[in-house]
Amino acid sequence: MAKTPPNPEQTAQQFIMAIQALEEEIARGQNNLQMIEVQMQRLAETTMAVQELKNHEADDEIMINIGSGTHLYVKLIDPKHVVTSVGAGFAAERTINDALKRFEEQQKQLTDIAQRQTEQLQNVQAKMDDYRTQLNQLIQAAQQQQK
Repeated sequence: MAKTPPNPEQTAQQFIMAIQALEEEIARGQNNLQMIEVQMQRLAETTMAVQELKNHEADDEIMINIGSGTHLYVKLIDPKHVVTSVGAGFAAERTINDALKRFEEQQKQLTDIAQRQTEQLQNVQAKMDDYRTQLNQLIQAAQQQQK
């Protein structure tokens, strides 16, 4: 039994649908990448703030950012320790050096995730470019047959 060749119109429609799906995947990936970059920026800011504590002693008065452009003057009780989130709503007291090591590890993890996300986006973009090339070839072949 001979196979009937695929209908060019159906094939073109399949390419278009695949391209649209890949465009949506790229948009999601770019959004994820932006969120990772925001996390990295916040972590860098936190790292700088915690490093600044090394320059202070107990009873020093400092100004801290409490969000939305609002700052508060506080007196330090124990500038050698910070309380950091450990996940699931729990926190732990750490020395400044331990906290900075943890921030460095988190920054590396985020960098690795961002790199993998970027590679994945490049692969999806290449696949989409390939589908567009095939679609254009299909359209050109169909136009040639009409002449």
